[in-house]
Amino acid sequence: MLEAPDILSTSQDQQTDNPNTDLTVLYDSHPYTAYAEDLQFMWRWTIYRDHVLIQEGCSLTLDASKHSIKHVMAFFNMKSPNSQTEEAL
Repeated sequence: MLEAPDILSTSQDQQTDNPNTDLTVLYDSHPYTAYAEDLQFMWRWTIYRDHVLIQEGCSLTLDASKHSIKHVMAFFNMKSPNSQTEEAL
């Protein structure tokens, strides 16, 4: 299993402080974190849950990466257990 990069930023859409990488934090809300990496010809995005890679993809632009991550996170948040659904079972 791949683990999340050890360079979390506290605010969204900020470049990280690591000069050797072009990672941008797009989502950071426990337990999920999402990054986008500029590969010059495309953007690679990755989503981690508890520092374990659970989804990755690519987009042509940073905005498209944000859009993709938004859709994936909506699915994961919908599928995440919550106290109301657990009590109903």
